[in-house]
Order: sequence, then structure tokens, then C-alpha cells
Amino acid sequence: MISLHFLHTNDMHSHFDNWGSLVSYLNRERQQLREEGDPYLTLDLGDHMDRYNPMTEGLLGEGNVRLLNDANYDFVTIGNNEGITFTKDILNAVYQKRKFEVILANLYDLTGERPPWCKPYAVCDMRGVKVGLIGLTAAFPKFYHLLGWDIHDPFSELRPLVAQLRQETDLIVLMSHVGLPFDERVAEEIDGIDVIIGSHTHHVLEEGLMIDSTLIAQAGKYGRYAGHVVVEYDEEAHQVVHKGADLVTLREQPDQEAQREVQQLTAEGIENMQQKIAWLDHPVQVNWYKETALPLILADALRKWCHADIGLVNAGVIIEGLPAGAVTRYDVHHICPHPINPCKVEITGKEIVEIINIGLKKQFQTYELKGFGFRGKVLGKLVFSHLTYETHLRNGILEASDVRVQGVPLLIDKRYSIGTIDVFTLGTFLPPIVRAKQQFYLPEMLRDLLAWRLKELN
Repeated sequence: MISLHFLHTNDMHSHFDNWGSLVSYLNRERQQLREEGDPYLTLDLGDHMDRYNPMTEGLLGEGNVRLLNDANYDFVTIGNNEGITFTKDILNAVYQKRKFEVILANLYDLTGERPPWCKPYAVCDMRGVKVGLIGLTAAFPKFYHLLGWDIHDPFSELRPLVAQLRQETDLIVLMSHVGLPFDERVAEEIDGIDVIIGSHTHHVLEEGLMIDSTLIAQAGKYGRYAGHVVVEYDEEAHQVVHKGADLVTLREQPDQEAQREVQQLTAEGIENMQQKIAWLDHPVQVNWYKETALPLILADALRKWCHADIGLVNAGVIIEGLPAGAVTRYDVHHICPHPINPCKVEITGKEIVEIINIGLKKQFQTYELKGFGFRGKVLGKLVFSHLTYETHLRNGILEASDVRVQGVPLLIDKRYSIGTIDVFTLGTFLPPIVRAKQQFYLPEMLRDLLAWRLKELN
């Protein structure tokens, strides 16, 4: 009997408060396994990078790769935060100095070739047991295509790979950055996968989840936990006899060298963003529940960038104001860190009124959004460029009246174009935008548009 160990993390999102504790845990656990003679692999399941963090933004992911290298990871796959928040050139460059292997089966160049920094699967010899690792990431085809990639449906990509690897291996582990519903479907519909180590949906599976004969593990988010999957394999019978998953809350004494590395890389990232963008004669304050200068500037930037009739953004994307004096790229990143892209939609005047009325509701403005690229606290007030309105109470509910576009009364049946943010196309916050035909603008992010307008206005 042999015990195979898989230590795993996922959805770090560049939250490194626990990185020192994680490294201490991994080092201690691996040392113990070495002493016991048990084979192990250390895996990361993607979204390790998140450009909200000045280290990741300032070093364009290279700091994350250095951390993974120095923590001795063996294999990683990528998440959407690696795949669609960096340009193709940056993503191609960031893994050049990796000491680990990137496993990713469903990403291709537009030519049909896979990128040189990844391979669809790997076969590892873990003390005589052949283990096949397959990597998949969530498909966001509109975004990937705009960046010059072709992303394939992960389920369709998976089935033939499993059939192939079943002939070559004793055990198959799927490294999935597609989410728990996908992992459950795979466990139910595709035979032959022993373990799915998942991510993307940030589930905390304390002891894993068994579906038929497949074990699913996932370790939350932000480095709060590390996962540990153990598979007991009978070498004589050539079969798995037991598998289990455990989550470890990271409370280890932090590794001092790892902590210093995070601090050093963060300082390097900040230093790389000291370019001056603009100069402010006076401080600019932000209120998430009112129209203030910075959200208005950003709404106008969205209108202009998208060549739209109207600009629309939620005030909560500007996290805080700016002091008087020089404004650097770091300052703009600090107040608008979200990996969110511009988007243009076309909707009717009637739908615009519906959007305004949704945005007037207290539950909309105070909603504490998590995910969809939003890194702020609350959605806040909807702020428009080239659109004004009055409000009145109707049956105790605040509603819009006298809506005007560039001073002209809104026509209910007319179609208007709106430059806004991709968040509103991904959620259910503003149904008219979710339903509308959408045009996305990549690789620019909101902070790029804000910096562009601040520079122009100087």
C-alpha cells in the first residue's frame, strides 16, 4: 500500500497575508512526508494572480511566479484572473521564469496551437504509481477572443483526455478552475477521474465531496486554508482503496523569508507605478451615495472610450478620493484596483428608466458585491455622463422623472448606446444590460480610462 499526497491551494487572488503561514505549513508537511517516504505534489488551482494587488499590477504577475517558485509548487493551472486580465503578450512572458509546470488543456492560440508555456496534461511517477494530471479553466470566450486566444469548452476538451490517460496511468487527477457545479457534472458524467481538485467558486469543502467514485476537493479563497488530499493505492491489486480530503486552517508561525519576499515584491511593484499622470490643485473626495467628481470623470471616460451616447458607472468603483498634488499610476490603481473592463450596450429609453429606478433603491446602492472583478465595498449610486433626471416619490418609492440625454428629453422607444462596465453584463443587477447586445473593450481596465481622462483634463 502506498499513500499519495496532494497539497493544494486555490483562488489566492494575490491575498498574501497568510503566505508566510502557508509556506511554513507546506515546508513542515513536505518534510514529514519525505521522512515517511510518501510521495507528494504541491498544486495551485489558479487565480493566484489578481491585479487589485500592487505587487501583481506593478510586476505584471512576475512577483506571483517568484512566490510560487520559491514555495516549491510542482504544477499549477490558470484561472480567469490570469487568463483575461493580462494581455496575451504579458501572459506569454509571465511564465518564462517558472520552475513549475502549467497544466491547461482548453486554451489555444487563434492558430489552433497551444501556448508554449503550458501543456494539456502531465504524467507523474509517484513512487511507481503513474498519476495523470489534467488542467482546465473556465471559458469566457468573448473576453479570451478579444485578447487573441481561443478558449474551448472545458467539458468537451476533458472527455477524450480522460479516455487517453486511463490507458496510460493508474490514477487521474483533474485540476479544475471551472467551479463546483462543473466538477459535480464531471463526476456524474465522466468515468475514470479519481480526484477533482477544484476552484473558481471559492467553496470550502472541509472533508471533500464524494460523487460516485470521484472525490472533489476545494479550499476556499484568499489563502485562508490549504487543502490536503490523500489517496491510498494498492500496488499489488493496481487499484485505489481509499481517498480523503482535508482542509487545514493556516495558523502556522509565518516563514520569515517568505514574509520578507512578499514585502520586497510589493515594494518593487509600487516603485514600478510611480509615473506621474496628473496634478490636482485641490483634494477630491468621494461619496459612494452621491455624484462626486471622480465617478463622474470615469462615467464620462466610459462614454468617450466606447463612443456611446451615455456613460454609466457605479460610484463604489472609486474606493477613495485623491489628495492635492501629483497623481501617480499607483494612486489611480489604489483608488480603482478592479480588474474590470469597459463595455458598450444598446438599450431603449424605457430600459434606461428601469436602470435608473433600480439604481435609486437603497438595497442596490448598499449591496456588498463580492466577485465579478469588483474589489470595492458596496455598489453605490449609479452615476451618468450626458444623462440627467429628477426624482419623485410614487407610492412611497423614489422614481426618476424628466430624464434627459444631453439636455433633450428621453424618448421611450429610441435606442441609446451606453458605455459602462462589464460587471453589469455578468450579474443580475441591471437586467436590461444583461439582456442587451454587448461589446467589450480589452485589455483596458477602468483605471486606465480614469488615468486617461485625468491626464486630458489637466
